Amino acid sequence: MIDIHAHLCFGDYDKDMHEILARCRREMSAVIVGTARYDEGVKALELSRKNHGFVFPTLGYHPTEGGENPEKIMNLIKANSDRIVGVGEVGLDHHWEKDVSKQAKQQEIFSRFIELAKTIGKPLVIHSWDAENECFQMVKDAGVEAVFHCFSGSRELAKEITERGFYISVSTMVLFSKNIRKMSKDIPLDRMLLETDSPFLSPNKEQDPRNYPWNIKLSAAKIAELRGDSVENILRAAKENAIGVFGLKIT
Repeated sequence: MIDIHAHLCFGDYDKDMHEILARCRREMSAVIVGTARYDEGVKALELSRKNHGFVFPTLGYHPTEGGENPEKIMNLIKANSDRIVGVGEVGLDHHWEKDVSKQAKQQEIFSRFIELAKTIGKPLVIHSWDAENECFQMVKDAGVEAVFHCFSGSRELAKEITERGFYISVSTMVLFSKNIRKMSKDIPLDRMLLETDSPFLSPNKEQDPRNYPWNIKLSAAKIAELRGDSVENILRAAKENAIGVFGLKIT
């Protein structure tokens, strides 16, 4: 199984990273480490170097938390285009940003990352909180592959996204969100990916506030229950999709 978006380079994991990676290796085929800022991206590149063929990085710029210098991250992406498997997370966030002028700035920056992903031939990993349709409109004719990370939009838009050939990543929110549960029943298996967005979205917050990559198996179990399918089939499809869209060379 493959978690396509885990922030393993957050400080939350500094003290026990070795143990976490050891368990990931026992239970998983690979982990894609998503990033949102420059410093996180640098750490992800180093983590992937030390875990070649198992940890794969994507480099991105969060629309509200990415910092003041998107060009610095763009340069990091260009310098490491042969080492990364995607551009992201990048996109729009209208949940935390309500100022229209700042939303317009987000769009301008996102458009530059779209062009960069197209230039280097890597898929986009899209952050689209409360801006799902706006993100879709920006990428639907852009000539890039796209993964809608931690998608929480409407079932109708999910249908448009998958019909366009893009992917929807179902997070561990499926364990506690009615909307995500409904949507996960509709997504074609050949367009579905699984993620934890670790350390966020823990399914067991009372016991442990952190999430972990192997928890995608809990999501797969819930999705299988909802669809009348097997856990093995959900995990197999999501793994094959991840290998395909990100071009993973697992060792």
